[in-house]
Amino acid sequence: MPATAILNKFVVLLDNLVGVKKLRPAMRAQLRTEQILAVNDMTPSMIAGSGLISLPIVLLTIGTPAYPSLVVWAVIHITLLCICFRAWARSLERKEIVQISDRAVRRLILNTLFMGANWAIAPAFLLPLESGGIKLAAGATITAVACGGGFALSAFPPAAVAFVVPMTIGSLIGILRFELPWHSVVLGVMMISFAVIVLAQSVRQARIFMKNILLRARLREQGDVIRLLLKEFDPKSSDWLWDFDRGGRMTQVSARFSSAAQLAPEKLTGRDFFAFLREASPENEPVLAKLSQDIARFATFNDIDIKLENGGDERWWRLAGQPTYDELGDYAGYIGTTADITRQRQAEKTINYLAHHDSLTGLINRSKFNENLKTCVERLGRSTSPFALLFMDLDLFKSVNDSHGHIVGDKLLVQVSERIRAVVPKTGLVARLGGDEFAVLIEVPCPTREAAGLATRLIEEVNKPYEIDHDVISIGISVGISIAVGAETPPDQLLRDADLALYSAKAEGGGIYRFFEPQMDVDVRERRILQLELRRAVQDGEFILHYQPIISTETNRATGIEALVRWNHPINGLIPPGKFIPIAEQGGIIDQIGDWTIREACRAATAWPEDIVVAVNLSAKHFQMSDIVTVVRNALIETRLPPGRLELEITESLLIERPDEVLAKLAAIKALGVSIAMDDFGTGYSSLSYLLKFQFDKIKIDQSFIAASSEDIVARDILRTITSLGKVLNLSITAEGVETQAQADFLREIACHQLQGFYFAEPMNESDLAGYFQTQAGQTAKHRATVLRSV
Repeated sequence: MPATAILNKFVVLLDNLVGVKKLRPAMRAQLRTEQILAVNDMTPSMIAGSGLISLPIVLLTIGTPAYPSLVVWAVIHITLLCICFRAWARSLERKEIVQISDRAVRRLILNTLFMGANWAIAPAFLLPLESGGIKLAAGATITAVACGGGFALSAFPPAAVAFVVPMTIGSLIGILRFELPWHSVVLGVMMISFAVIVLAQSVRQARIFMKNILLRARLREQGDVIRLLLKEFDPKSSDWLWDFDRGGRMTQVSARFSSAAQLAPEKLTGRDFFAFLREASPENEPVLAKLSQDIARFATFNDIDIKLENGGDERWWRLAGQPTYDELGDYAGYIGTTADITRQRQAEKTINYLAHHDSLTGLINRSKFNENLKTCVERLGRSTSPFALLFMDLDLFKSVNDSHGHIVGDKLLVQVSERIRAVVPKTGLVARLGGDEFAVLIEVPCPTREAAGLATRLIEEVNKPYEIDHDVISIGISVGISIAVGAETPPDQLLRDADLALYSAKAEGGGIYRFFEPQMDVDVRERRILQLELRRAVQDGEFILHYQPIISTETNRATGIEALVRWNHPINGLIPPGKFIPIAEQGGIIDQIGDWTIREACRAATAWPEDIVVAVNLSAKHFQMSDIVTVVRNALIETRLPPGRLELEITESLLIERPDEVLAKLAAIKALGVSIAMDDFGTGYSSLSYLLKFQFDKIKIDQSFIAASSEDIVARDILRTITSLGKVLNLSITAEGVETQAQADFLREIACHQLQGFYFAEPMNESDLAGYFQTQAGQTAKHRATVLRSV
């Protein structure tokens, strides 16, 4: 039989003698831990005493035949003491001992066995010696060591036996070598009696240890019960007490438990506790499985949250419980408390909802949408079915906020979200990403054709009029679509692709959908490069002005010049404003370009004939960003250009946003003596209303009407109406975009005051303009000479 098995049987035999077998496994482990710790506490004293006692024994035998053997014995003894001290020192390095292992127990028994066996060798050498003094010293030493070691190890009987028994056997061997037999008998009986007394004391001490552990356990259980009862009877506490016997039946049902369960106490008493929870909770509640496992292995459990349903009402209970035992340590059931945490759970649910949903529309927010988008991409890596992402932005929503207020704007967003939700199928996910931006994620396979159909339905539904606070409001929506076909595309890239497609839809006028195309990404990169170059161009002064004459229908000569900005790129040459003005507006540098245009146009006009007016078109963004009144005033002062020779052209889009502020600035500019013209007249929504709010000096008819007038009768009727309106309001009328003789003749016929277009002159640089003025002056002089000759 292996030595390990023998040691284990030896330990079990002594445990049964002490009564450890009656203890539960947890109690048994605790007893073993405390026994080893008690021995460990006595180890330094045992090592010191054993080392000091061994020294005089060796000294007493100097000059005797036993001296050499005892020197070897002392070396072995000191070595064993060092090994024991090293093991004790290592045990101190452990900050916390949860449970003593079987290996540590066996090591302790073997250490004490070797120590006892070593001490057993000394009597075999000392007692047979002739010196009575040595015999007396040897007997006293062996008795002291056996007594001290036995009592020091008495907390753990296996260690005490392993130490005392070898010493007793060694002493008996030495006693048998006495010359007088009766001395051997008397000393042998005394030695055996002493060993029995020491071992019996060790067993008694172990039993006291065991009783102390049981007593402390009982006190802890009673303390837990008292704490539970204090909670039960605390009027401010919402907890209640419960218990059940070893069969799982509830024995005592408190009033709070009965009230919380909405059942009379007699209907709960005697009922299976676990069956009651199973009936009250939803089917296949996962928490019940864990609770069942804890109860089956008699484990203490805390913070077990379980969901209960009663008549449609949802409640949450938090359970805590621990097993109870009778006087013999046998399992007697469970006792615990329950707290109603329904309000806490509802608050957590509300907080979680707000963390993932938009508070205004109830749609999921950007954070939750990104989580779902990431999940879809990961799922796409395991399949080949594409899904669609639609990114949407409302058209003209800002004008609703500015004209009707943010409260109406919020109500509009709610209605828009409801319409989007009604159109999107149940398999889709709708989110409000912020402001007037929405997104739709179709998680199921969604090819291009289905995505286009969904976008069309969304545009049609959102474009329908809204009635809010007795006002009818009309807006639109633009949609950008990206289709995910593989997991290699990151979620952020898919959202960016949809945003680029949305930008393309917006750039084309809005109210449409566009799919992402790789060229869009290329265009964005080019715009970004162009934006960087544009900033450099502002610093390096790469902008120039070109000029287009505005012809009087009465004199057929230029009475005004419109200044048009151009970017003289060092590599790409002249870049028209249509390409770089939107980029300058996005980059926030339009104010620098616009301010320079006003100053440069005023400077150039000082070299023209005094009856020529210079016209400058103002960007809406430039007007908003710049201190426009100060810029105009300073330009006039610096160039000494008469205010009457400067004309500023604005579009209706400028007046849509913060109209009161804009009108106030226009009035301040007009007060300087500068003329104000409304450009692109007829293409907006409320041009007539703005004519009533501000006294413009001129209106410029949009060139789209001029182009259509050649073939469209309705367009010609509209032009007649506009000129009639100009007469009524005493406004000068200018038609731009004139390209044919027929258009010019018709516009003269309906009494337009000024004409502008390629038919008369293309935009020209400053030197060409000087030549144009000389030609015009020559034609004027020739005309006057002809008139004089005819007179």
